[in-house]
Amino acid sequence: MKAKKTLTLAAMLPVGLAAAIHAHAYDVVPAGQPVVTGEPSRVGAPWNHRSTFNIPGTNTDVAFGGYIKFDAIYDFDYDLGSSTDPLAAASESNATDGRTTFTAQESRLNFRTQTRFGDEMLRTYFEGHFLPDDKFNLRHAYGEYNGFLAGQTWTNFMHFLGTPRILKLGGPIGYATGRPEQVRYTYQAGPNTFAVALENPESSISDLGPGGAVDEGTELPDLTLRYQYGRSFGISGVLRQFSTDSEVSGQDESTTGFGIAAQGALPLGSSTTLKGNLMAGSGLGGYLDYVPASGAKFRAPDAYLDADGNLEAVDLQSVGISLDHRWNANWSSSIGTSRVEQDLADDAPAFQGMVDTVQFSHVNLIWDVNDRLTVGAEYQYIDLEKVSGEEVDASRVMASAQFHF
Repeated sequence: MKAKKTLTLAAMLPVGLAAAIHAHAYDVVPAGQPVVTGEPSRVGAPWNHRSTFNIPGTNTDVAFGGYIKFDAIYDFDYDLGSSTDPLAAASESNATDGRTTFTAQESRLNFRTQTRFGDEMLRTYFEGHFLPDDKFNLRHAYGEYNGFLAGQTWTNFMHFLGTPRILKLGGPIGYATGRPEQVRYTYQAGPNTFAVALENPESSISDLGPGGAVDEGTELPDLTLRYQYGRSFGISGVLRQFSTDSEVSGQDESTTGFGIAAQGALPLGSSTTLKGNLMAGSGLGGYLDYVPASGAKFRAPDAYLDADGNLEAVDLQSVGISLDHRWNANWSSSIGTSRVEQDLADDAPAFQGMVDTVQFSHVNLIWDVNDRLTVGAEYQYIDLEKVSGEEVDASRVMASAQFHF
């Protein structure tokens, strides 16, 4: 069965050669470039570029944007949710003999302002989407000035340059992510970017002791450091503290979490890019790429209080590799795989249903019809093993249409 699915992955890529047609190419522009009044807002990927308008009598430019995304999904084995949660396959309640889902929950709306003060720029950004409950939920809300940023946005621990282009929301599992509240300072010198941030210490702690509840402490914020060289390489680190007060033992316990994350992008000719991702450390479960609340109970906690009353951070390692290929100006594909390993106590009954290892693989074909419309199809395969030793695999096919505005 698995061999057949692997052959399916390999067979889908050449389809792009036969289907490809010629159109305009879109060059990716790094975020943060200045805006000239009335010209396109050059922030993020090209499909996020939009015309701005000036507030009369001011130096402030305003831009509205976002997209409508429609996903048609078919799950062969397990219902993986409206945004592809690989850990959903760990729950037997999600088992299916085949399920079709139509959803537009990923659709989002954003609003930005950029105000000039001579050669300096003050920026604000607000964005929301309709995941996971069809209600408008906050994604980003921050302001930045002279390298100083405050608000809620992507963690300083993550990178974008080694993440493949896929239809699944976010990236493959095991690519560090998160949108915590934070304060950050960024310094740029040519192609070099240095950033340091203090971030809201969100964490998950389990109690394997005599049955008491765990009161999680937040004594110190997470400290993150990041360095990036152009669009080629980036490395970051995080230092965390976990603390708890067990209602049963009355003991105050604490431990330290830490980790590194690195990504790279290596061009292989003019049309293909090899991308890689690495994350390793202790107490990093909360940084797994987009794990909704429904799947979070199957991932490792950041730390746990063991039977002896000691607080232990959980070791985690992940690696990912992918190839992004552009067949011509507006047809592209990505193929890749990523694997996460969580070092949980094998003899702990409370952990038996959690995931020990999970691997996510994908292959897709994407057509940029024009600079505002993208359509594509993607095959996704999940292979996971629980702490108990039970192995589960699941497959999904999704087709998407994304209308940018």
